[in-house]
Amino acid sequence: MPYYIVVIGDSPIPDRPSRDLVIYARSAGLNATYVPISRISVKVDKEGSLAVIRDRPFKVDGVFLRSLGVLIDVETFFRRTIAIRLLENSGSVVINPLDGLLRTRNKLETTVILRNNGLPVPDTVGTEDILYAYDIAKRMREVVIKPLQGSRGYGAVKVDDADVAFQIMKTLLTFKKPIYLQKYIEKPNRDIRVMVIDGEVFGCMMRVALNGQWKTNIAQGAVGKPCINVDKSVMEIAIKSVESLGLVYGGVDIGESRDGYVVFEVNGSPDWAELTAVTGKNPAKALVESMIRRLKA
Repeated sequence: MPYYIVVIGDSPIPDRPSRDLVIYARSAGLNATYVPISRISVKVDKEGSLAVIRDRPFKVDGVFLRSLGVLIDVETFFRRTIAIRLLENSGSVVINPLDGLLRTRNKLETTVILRNNGLPVPDTVGTEDILYAYDIAKRMREVVIKPLQGSRGYGAVKVDDADVAFQIMKTLLTFKKPIYLQKYIEKPNRDIRVMVIDGEVFGCMMRVALNGQWKTNIAQGAVGKPCINVDKSVMEIAIKSVESLGLVYGGVDIGESRDGYVVFEVNGSPDWAELTAVTGKNPAKALVESMIRRLKA
């Protein structure tokens, strides 16, 4: 019997990376399908506790965990987390592991872990003390205020006036959102996205912002260009970043500042359409091979 593999995400319909994983898994002879995480329930009775779908035990050999959901409340988040934990505890191979994905979901925790492992990150403050944050914004002069969780550059704003920053931060606190504040790092109109899989660099691209935009996210209009003459230390930083967070794979965004390289973010479930177009290689194939190695170990 072929191994049974599922790709788990938040959307009712699989996104591009999820479809790629299913396609490559099937082409490798695996029984693969996509399952929205909302369909997986947790059942606890006298027999024990397990993940189920409509009262049928949900037992799989491997899981590609793409998303727990972003626009969900804390209770939904907790329920989904224990569902995945039960799959891990049952012996399913989970890529990326739940704990690693949770670390990357929390940008502040990611920054703390990277810094504690000697990796370069922007000066950062996470707080609910608006007077402290206001003082930091004045000292930093130019700051980026980001959502604590999120991706694709959505919701990140650059501010060079502490009083404007104060109004933004006050609004966040009104809606019970913490303040996540970073010193703006001046860089060229690009950054470097490095995809790391199993401790090796799979691919690399420059993300080039257009029309004077400061955001280099592909979703914000940046375009991918081939990496040319990239310093070896960039690759070493990317590999160490992914390993520090306990990930099997990750997309690492590295900027070129006046003082050296800086890690902006590590994405534990990165999109890869642009990377595939630039490099001619689809990460899904390598990830399926990684899953098979773990299943056979």
